[in-house]
Amino acid sequence: MALLKAKTESGWVEGMPAANQLFSVFRGVPFAAPPVGALRWKEPQPLEPWEGVRPCYRFAPRAMQERMASEGGGIVAKEFYVGDYDYSEDCLYLNIWTPAKSAEERLPVAVYVHGGGHQTGYSYLNCYDGEGFCKRGVIMVSIAYRLNVFGYLAHPELTAEQGGTSGNYGMKDQLAALLWVRRNIAAFGGDPSRVTLFGQSGGASSVANLCALPAAEGLFQRAIMQSGGGIRKVYSYWSSSLSHAEEAGEKFFEMLGVSGLEEARRLSAEELLDGYTKFKMVNIGEMDTPSLIGGYMRFAPVDDGIFFPEPVTKLYQEGKYPELDYMLTSTNGEHKETTFQNLAFAEVNARLGRKPCYLAYFTYVPPGADCAHHSVEHHYVFQTLSRSFRPYSGRDWELSNELADYWANFMKYGNPNGMGAETWESYEAGQYNVLEIAGDERRMISLDKEMCDSEIRSVLE
Repeated sequence: MALLKAKTESGWVEGMPAANQLFSVFRGVPFAAPPVGALRWKEPQPLEPWEGVRPCYRFAPRAMQERMASEGGGIVAKEFYVGDYDYSEDCLYLNIWTPAKSAEERLPVAVYVHGGGHQTGYSYLNCYDGEGFCKRGVIMVSIAYRLNVFGYLAHPELTAEQGGTSGNYGMKDQLAALLWVRRNIAAFGGDPSRVTLFGQSGGASSVANLCALPAAEGLFQRAIMQSGGGIRKVYSYWSSSLSHAEEAGEKFFEMLGVSGLEEARRLSAEELLDGYTKFKMVNIGEMDTPSLIGGYMRFAPVDDGIFFPEPVTKLYQEGKYPELDYMLTSTNGEHKETTFQNLAFAEVNARLGRKPCYLAYFTYVPPGADCAHHSVEHHYVFQTLSRSFRPYSGRDWELSNELADYWANFMKYGNPNGMGAETWESYEAGQYNVLEIAGDERRMISLDKEMCDSEIRSVLE
């Protein structure tokens, strides 16, 4: 059995045996002070230490967000949001699955950032689990962060209060979680110098942001971006600059009917969320752009000039990002933009002569689906096929083992191929070569050159 107690910088925590009793899981481990009351819309603050042993048996409440439980209908709810858990502003917790039997093992670590377009999602979605990675000798950590209006509101009063910047609280939460992992993961048998950061959709965009963030340099050595990373434009006009984000914040306060920041901090979390739900569905300017989840995505990571000293897209276009091990994936059933963003990143990386990166293109249609949809890889990568309503077969379990091996190999070695195998070739400049993940076949293919040339030019201009 893996270790069940660990001493963090704030005090002892106790986990419990995972479903596979060779491993242990620590649920709801705090990594920052609760961002409530006067700490609403402030960067995460240090934890107060505790006495005794803190039980970490249950997942913490989800960050405040619109409800998307299974009874709400739709493929996303049915496939992933199958439970209805509590919500709270007190949400800065992480979960750790470890196979280590002692703190001396120094195992590789994978830190997962959930998706949801910075608006929804949580760190223990039904398809997420760390046991598949534990089976392969990797510790997995899944982190939470503030979302939507709680995580990304910018406003001139906040900017004045916080030294010339506001917004990006959700990104700062992610940074705080990575710093916590650096300082504490050794107590769970992990090696803080061998960390892979990975995420999907909005989580992949977070990974891309953190790769380019000066304050995160050195906190991880490898990065996996699934359907949302690469070189992408900002989420919306309203987060493209601090001045735009502040304008949206001012309009939000007007709609709420509050006189300023002090009054807004006195509102309940429920009042704020209800106000944001209405606010993002109304037109507040000519430059509104539809969000990924319907309505309008008003509050998202902001190119503010301080936390992000330069626009993230510009940094990638100009090659001003760290040389790490990179792996990027997309599916053929989602918007093609995600694939072109990945290709643009890989093309820049190759032209710079950086370490090779690896691209995958998921085309396999799982049972009961009509395409290889956005997020289709989740149950395969996390080895949680049995948690889905889909009638998966032995073929799917074989694919799940393959993908979990690819991911774990990359987390351990920076190369998804196993010993002696070179099925997955690294990206070559101008070749647009990706590993196609089809039904019974894994093969390298080159995507349409004329189309890729045109689309990538538009991303890099």
